[in-house]
Amino acid sequence: MLIEVWERLRGYDKWTPAVATVQSSTLAGVGFGNAGKKGGGKELVFGWQSVCRIVWQDHHCIQRSAAFEASEGSPLYQLREGDTVDIRFNPDRPAEFYLPGLLKSNLAGAWELGLCAVGVILVFIALVVAWFGPIIPEVFSH
Repeated sequence: MLIEVWERLRGYDKWTPAVATVQSSTLAGVGFGNAGKKGGGKELVFGWQSVCRIVWQDHHCIQRSAAFEASEGSPLYQLREGDTVDIRFNPDRPAEFYLPGLLKSNLAGAWELGLCAVGVILVFIALVVAWFGPIIPEVFSH
């Protein structure tokens, strides 16, 4: 429901519908370091994401392409070469596209990252209170 409102507010509902084909799909580790580290070092990976390149034809039959990233929890993560997805492209700028599932994926990823950040902050606060808790009443009593 909220996504449809967002689409109308942004004008995506007026964009031209098209079917895009996945041209390539590669996996990339999300975390610290590079996937292809030199020297055989280990990489700390928090998760994976799929980097997909899609192609479609605009209203002038010109082939357009774009890339997007989808996190592990997204249905778009499962896309493989040759799969098709429904998109909408901007009739004024045909290289701009809108993929509805991508917004949902990005919102879910942001939510997950936010929850992790709150968890880390709460653990930090708990450690500070555990470490300095016994002396806090003394500081305020003087």
